[in-house]
Amino acid sequence: MGKLSFDFSELPGTADPWGPSDKVPVTFQFNDVPYAPFSKTDKLGKVADWQQAKEEDLPRRYQERRRDQYHAYGASAAKLFGAEANEEDFSIVDTNTQPESKQTVLRGGRRGQMRGGRADNGGRGGRARGGGAAGNVWRDNGRNERYDGRSGNGRGGNNWNNRGNSRWGGRGRYNNSRYASRYYNREEQNKDRSPSVKVESDWPLVSEIELNKLTKLNLIVKKAAETISTYGTLNVYNKKFELFRPEPMKQSKRSTPHHPATKDPVLQKLASQEEGGVFATDSVLAQLMCAVRSAYSWDIIVTKRNGSIYFDRRPGTDRIEVDENSQTPPTDEKKDSIDSATNLSEEATAVNRSFIASSITTATHELEHSETPFEPNSKASFNTGYKYVKYSLPTGDDEHPLNVFVRSQADAYQAGDKLVSVNALTQYNPSASDDWKTKLVTGSRGVIFASELKKNNNRIARWTAQAMLGDLDALKIGFVSRKIPTNNTKHVVVGALTFAPAVLSAQIRLSMGNGWGIIKSLIDIIDHEGGDGDYKFLIFRAPGIPKLSIYRLPLDAFED
Repeated sequence: MGKLSFDFSELPGTADPWGPSDKVPVTFQFNDVPYAPFSKTDKLGKVADWQQAKEEDLPRRYQERRRDQYHAYGASAAKLFGAEANEEDFSIVDTNTQPESKQTVLRGGRRGQMRGGRADNGGRGGRARGGGAAGNVWRDNGRNERYDGRSGNGRGGNNWNNRGNSRWGGRGRYNNSRYASRYYNREEQNKDRSPSVKVESDWPLVSEIELNKLTKLNLIVKKAAETISTYGTLNVYNKKFELFRPEPMKQSKRSTPHHPATKDPVLQKLASQEEGGVFATDSVLAQLMCAVRSAYSWDIIVTKRNGSIYFDRRPGTDRIEVDENSQTPPTDEKKDSIDSATNLSEEATAVNRSFIASSITTATHELEHSETPFEPNSKASFNTGYKYVKYSLPTGDDEHPLNVFVRSQADAYQAGDKLVSVNALTQYNPSASDDWKTKLVTGSRGVIFASELKKNNNRIARWTAQAMLGDLDALKIGFVSRKIPTNNTKHVVVGALTFAPAVLSAQIRLSMGNGWGIIKSLIDIIDHEGGDGDYKFLIFRAPGIPKLSIYRLPLDAFED
């Protein structure tokens, strides 16, 4: 047997302890990390479901259905991976389970197809802008908010609490999703109505979106509206109608000015400074945000010029509809009747102007720029203020959000540096049991407003959305009734209520997150189909069809 050769030169000295090296070999790097095997019933691609509730927290009927409720495989083992020790600066503030808020938008695809992109996972909504990043959830509990039936200051009068079973809310009956399905059975009544625009045969159909899909969209805008500038001089608001003392309303012959976003000098200046921004008015965006609540036909023009996208409506199409969401909406069967749908709409539009003129004083307040950006209207019986605000929509890239510039309109000024929106509801054929001239004075204001909310939900929601978009301080809603039911030219102002836009939005279940999700989805779909060059599209809500249709138009369409 030969002599064995051992090399003792590498042995540690007596001063060093004997044992393995203090360096962990690469092969043992993940040796102590726990591992859960997968069962054959687990789905491929799901390592663990971290959002699954613990088995002991599930109702017993669900636990009994599981084949092996204590096995440690795959998804059910997610609860085992808990932190062994908390950091010193970590403490649990609220142990209650918080609802998860998902941001969802539609994005452009092939014709007639929309695919969702979850913004909280990076998102895929859009050609280049993505779906958006997660943000703070917009919530307004509003359970302790109260309104005064006369002045809205929370003292006396009729108190309405913002709860699920409130007088107006009715356990969420006006929630966007439930509201959409509730009024689908009325589409048959609206098929005979004339469309807002004639669709030409040479307009290619780009996409169709069912209204019930719009209720599932959500996009949280983390930053509040940024005020850029204000223009105009406003008359001071008069609270006399909030006392509910009926008096005749003076008629205003003022015509409603039409200032599209494409011809707004302030927006044009911002467009020259901002590359790839979106420019619109509060009225247009509110129309799109409340599309699910609409029952009549309408259309919006989307134009891209020099990299900027504009949302506009055609002249003469911004009308106020009456009893649009009623079980028996007005029709045009008898067009000569003063109670036909068209004549009621024209009457409501004129009443709204006259109510604003009747609700202000001769005192004025100048905004940041006293002159309006448009040519002065010599026939105007009252002043109008304009507030320009900026919203930054998340796109998945925090450094490059999608900037939306909105021109909001204010109707009056109130003490405390408050900008006010003034609007009016109309009553044209009252019965003895619901005559505003008697019932509102005696105090049945909550019941009457709830009834109007059912019949004119889209109308009130649009007013609320406009006030929210412009970040206005108050929303005034007046009640105007005909002096004689057979005469549509003389009216009586019965009273007016004051609302905080954010609280009223919660009362009528109007989600601004859902509204911004609709706006972002439409932008992504249209920009995907339009490409990098200039384009023009039509968003069309056809009568009797619960869907939005998007058509591509020639660049010179509606130029006349």
